[in-house]
Amino acid sequence: METLLFAGFGVAAVCAAVAGLVGGFPDPRRVKRVLARARLDKIATLAEGSVATVRGTVTALDPLHIAPLTPRRCVFWTVVFDEVGAGGDYVEIGRAEAGSSFLLADASGVARVVPDRPRLALLGTELMREVRVLDPNFRDLVGNLARTVCRPPNHPSSTLRATEYVIEDGATITVRGWCTREPLPDATDHVTGYREELPTRAVISGSRATPLMIA
Repeated sequence: METLLFAGFGVAAVCAAVAGLVGGFPDPRRVKRVLARARLDKIATLAEGSVATVRGTVTALDPLHIAPLTPRRCVFWTVVFDEVGAGGDYVEIGRAEAGSSFLLADASGVARVVPDRPRLALLGTELMREVRVLDPNFRDLVGNLARTVCRPPNHPSSTLRATEYVIEDGATITVRGWCTREPLPDATDHVTGYREELPTRAVISGSRATPLMIA
Protein backbone atom coordinates (compact mmCIF):
# COMPACT_ATOMS: atom_id res chain seq x y z
CA MET A 1 0.00 0.00 0.00
CA GLU A 2 1.35 3.42 -0.92
CA THR A 3 1.07 6.17 1.69
CA LEU A 4 1.37 9.94 1.38
CA LEU A 5 2.68 11.69 4.48
CA PHE A 6 3.96 15.18 5.21
CA ALA A 7 5.96 16.24 8.22
CA GLY A 8 6.93 19.87 8.85
CA PHE A 9 10.27 20.48 10.51
CA GLY A 10 10.61 24.25 10.93
CA VAL A 11 10.69 25.31 7.30
CA ALA A 12 13.09 28.21 6.87
CA ALA A 13 11.60 31.63 6.13
CA VAL A 14 12.89 32.89 2.79
CA CYS A 15 12.67 36.65 2.27
CA ALA A 16 14.38 37.14 -1.09
CA ALA A 17 13.92 35.48 -4.46
CA VAL A 18 16.40 32.69 -5.05
CA ALA A 19 18.06 32.55 -8.45
CA GLY A 20 19.72 29.59 -10.04
CA LEU A 21 17.18 26.92 -9.00
CA VAL A 22 15.62 24.98 -11.84
CA GLY A 23 12.93 22.40 -11.15
CA GLY A 24 11.91 21.65 -14.73
CA PHE A 25 9.24 19.13 -15.60
CA PRO A 26 9.17 16.71 -12.64
CA ASP A 27 10.53 13.26 -13.43
CA PRO A 28 7.60 11.47 -11.69
CA ARG A 29 5.21 13.13 -14.14
CA ARG A 30 7.22 11.83 -17.10
CA VAL A 31 7.17 8.35 -15.60
CA LYS A 32 3.40 8.47 -15.08
CA ARG A 33 2.87 9.68 -18.65
CA VAL A 34 4.95 6.87 -20.15
CA LEU A 35 3.38 4.14 -18.03
CA ALA A 36 -0.15 5.43 -18.63
CA ARG A 37 0.36 5.01 -22.39
CA ALA A 38 2.10 1.63 -22.20
CA ARG A 39 0.30 -1.64 -22.88
CA LEU A 40 0.60 -4.07 -19.99
CA ASP A 41 2.30 -7.38 -20.77
CA LYS A 42 1.78 -10.73 -19.10
CA ILE A 43 4.84 -11.86 -17.20
CA ALA A 44 4.56 -15.39 -18.60
CA THR A 45 4.93 -14.08 -22.18
CA LEU A 46 7.98 -11.83 -21.69
CA ALA A 47 10.73 -12.51 -24.22
CA GLU A 48 14.49 -12.11 -23.93
CA GLY A 49 15.65 -8.74 -25.23
CA SER A 50 12.29 -6.98 -25.12
CA VAL A 51 10.88 -3.89 -23.43
CA ALA A 52 8.30 -5.01 -20.87
CA THR A 53 5.61 -3.21 -18.87
CA VAL A 54 4.00 -5.35 -16.18
CA ARG A 55 1.86 -4.83 -13.10
CA GLY A 56 1.97 -7.16 -10.13
CA THR A 57 2.53 -7.76 -6.44
CA VAL A 58 5.92 -7.43 -4.74
CA THR A 59 7.47 -10.28 -2.78
CA ALA A 60 10.81 -9.85 -1.01
CA LEU A 61 13.68 -12.17 -1.90
CA ASP A 62 16.13 -10.92 0.73
CA PRO A 63 15.81 -9.48 4.24
CA LEU A 64 13.91 -6.20 4.17
CA HIS A 65 15.66 -2.85 4.30
CA ILE A 66 14.76 -0.03 6.71
CA ALA A 67 13.98 3.30 5.05
CA PRO A 68 16.03 6.03 6.75
CA LEU A 69 13.47 8.80 7.29
CA THR A 70 10.15 7.16 8.16
CA PRO A 71 11.41 4.37 8.91
CA ARG A 72 9.53 1.68 6.97
CA ARG A 73 10.47 -1.89 6.10
CA CYS A 74 10.81 -2.25 2.35
CA VAL A 75 12.58 -3.98 -0.55
CA PHE A 76 13.89 -0.65 -1.88
CA TRP A 77 14.14 2.97 -0.76
CA THR A 78 15.47 6.19 -2.21
CA VAL A 79 15.73 9.67 -0.71
CA VAL A 80 15.95 12.67 -3.06
CA PHE A 81 17.29 15.98 -1.71
CA ASP A 82 16.15 19.19 -3.40
CA GLU A 83 17.17 22.77 -2.71
CA VAL A 84 13.91 24.73 -2.79
CA GLY A 85 13.74 28.46 -3.48
CA ALA A 86 11.28 31.13 -2.38
CA GLY A 87 9.06 30.73 -5.42
CA GLY A 88 8.92 26.95 -5.20
CA ASP A 89 11.55 26.38 -7.89
CA TYR A 90 14.03 23.67 -6.99
CA VAL A 91 17.08 21.73 -8.04
CA GLU A 92 18.21 18.26 -6.96
CA ILE A 93 21.46 18.36 -5.01
CA GLY A 94 21.80 14.70 -4.05
CA ARG A 95 20.13 11.35 -3.54
CA ALA A 96 20.71 8.08 -1.74
CA GLU A 97 19.17 4.66 -2.26
CA ALA A 98 19.41 1.06 -1.13
CA GLY A 99 17.54 -2.10 -1.93
CA SER A 100 17.56 -5.63 -3.27
CA SER A 101 16.05 -7.41 -6.21
CA PHE A 102 12.54 -8.66 -5.59
CA LEU A 103 9.88 -10.82 -7.19
CA LEU A 104 6.89 -9.37 -9.03
CA ALA A 105 3.91 -11.65 -9.68
CA ASP A 106 0.81 -11.28 -11.83
CA ALA A 107 -1.85 -13.88 -12.63
CA SER A 108 0.36 -15.44 -15.34
CA GLY A 109 3.76 -15.78 -13.67
CA VAL A 110 6.65 -14.32 -11.69
CA ALA A 111 9.57 -12.09 -12.69
CA ARG A 112 12.58 -10.77 -10.80
CA VAL A 113 13.04 -6.98 -10.73
CA VAL A 114 16.46 -5.36 -10.24
CA PRO A 115 15.88 -1.83 -8.84
CA ASP A 116 19.12 -0.10 -9.87
CA ARG A 117 18.47 3.68 -9.86
CA PRO A 118 14.87 3.41 -11.07
CA ARG A 119 12.78 6.38 -12.12
CA LEU A 120 9.90 6.50 -9.67
CA ALA A 121 6.35 7.85 -9.66
CA LEU A 122 5.41 6.66 -6.18
CA LEU A 123 3.81 8.71 -3.45
CA GLY A 124 6.53 10.01 -1.17
CA THR A 125 7.14 11.18 2.37
CA GLU A 126 8.45 14.77 2.46
CA LEU A 127 10.57 16.30 5.20
CA MET A 128 11.32 20.03 4.98
CA ARG A 129 14.38 21.37 6.78
CA GLU A 130 16.55 24.44 6.67
CA VAL A 131 19.64 23.95 4.53
CA ARG A 132 21.73 24.37 7.67
CA VAL A 133 21.30 20.61 8.18
CA LEU A 134 24.31 20.40 5.87
CA ASP A 135 26.37 22.08 8.61
CA PRO A 136 28.61 19.39 10.17
CA ASN A 137 27.60 20.64 13.63
CA PHE A 138 23.92 19.90 12.95
CA ARG A 139 23.75 16.18 13.60
CA ASP A 140 20.43 14.44 13.07
CA LEU A 141 19.20 11.67 10.78
CA VAL A 142 18.28 13.97 7.89
CA GLY A 143 21.45 16.02 8.20
CA ASN A 144 23.76 13.03 8.40
CA LEU A 145 22.31 11.46 5.27
CA ALA A 146 22.24 14.77 3.38
CA ARG A 147 25.89 15.53 4.13
CA THR A 148 26.86 12.13 2.77
CA VAL A 149 25.35 12.62 -0.70
CA CYS A 150 24.58 16.34 -1.26
CA ARG A 151 26.63 19.02 -2.89
CA PRO A 152 26.58 22.43 -1.15
CA PRO A 153 23.36 24.44 -1.65
CA ASN A 154 23.43 27.50 -3.90
CA HIS A 155 21.89 29.86 -1.33
CA PRO A 156 21.97 29.79 2.50
CA SER A 157 18.36 31.04 2.61
CA SER A 158 17.02 28.08 0.64
CA THR A 159 15.10 25.17 2.13
CA LEU A 160 16.23 21.58 1.92
CA ARG A 161 13.52 19.11 0.90
CA ALA A 162 14.10 15.41 1.50
CA THR A 163 11.58 13.11 -0.20
CA GLU A 164 11.62 9.41 0.62
CA TYR A 165 10.15 6.80 -1.72
CA VAL A 166 9.80 3.15 -0.75
CA ILE A 167 8.64 -0.09 -2.35
CA GLU A 168 7.11 -2.21 0.37
CA ASP A 169 6.74 -5.97 0.46
CA GLY A 170 3.22 -6.80 -0.71
CA ALA A 171 2.73 -3.55 -2.66
CA THR A 172 1.11 -3.56 -6.10
CA ILE A 173 3.23 -1.64 -8.62
CA THR A 174 3.75 -1.14 -12.35
CA VAL A 175 7.25 -1.74 -13.72
CA ARG A 176 8.70 -0.96 -17.15
CA GLY A 177 12.18 -2.00 -18.19
CA TRP A 178 14.44 -4.23 -20.26
CA CYS A 179 13.72 -7.95 -20.07
CA THR A 180 16.26 -10.76 -19.97
CA ARG A 181 15.78 -14.32 -18.77
CA GLU A 182 17.64 -16.38 -16.19
CA PRO A 183 17.45 -20.03 -15.08
CA LEU A 184 15.09 -20.62 -12.22
CA PRO A 185 16.79 -21.30 -8.89
CA ASP A 186 17.18 -25.05 -8.46
CA ALA A 187 16.10 -25.38 -12.11
CA THR A 188 18.03 -28.64 -12.55
CA ASP A 189 15.59 -30.31 -10.15
CA HIS A 190 12.86 -29.88 -12.78
CA VAL A 191 14.83 -31.26 -15.75
CA THR A 192 14.45 -34.95 -16.52
CA GLY A 193 16.46 -35.35 -19.74
CA TYR A 194 19.77 -33.91 -20.92
CA ARG A 195 18.12 -32.43 -24.04
CA GLU A 196 15.50 -30.61 -22.03
CA GLU A 197 16.01 -26.86 -21.66
CA LEU A 198 16.32 -25.35 -18.19
CA PRO A 199 13.18 -23.49 -17.07
CA THR A 200 13.72 -19.73 -16.88
CA ARG A 201 12.07 -16.64 -15.49
CA ALA A 202 12.03 -13.04 -16.68
CA VAL A 203 14.35 -10.43 -15.17
CA ILE A 204 13.36 -6.77 -15.54
CA SER A 205 16.02 -4.11 -15.08
CA GLY A 206 17.14 -0.83 -16.57
CA SER A 207 19.44 -0.23 -19.52
CA ARG A 208 20.93 2.86 -21.14
CA ALA A 209 18.16 2.90 -23.76
CA THR A 210 15.36 1.68 -21.47
CA PRO A 211 15.51 3.13 -17.95
CA LEU A 212 13.66 1.21 -15.28
CA MET A 213 10.39 2.95 -14.33
CA ILE A 214 8.22 2.09 -11.35
CA ALA A 215 4.86 3.53 -10.33
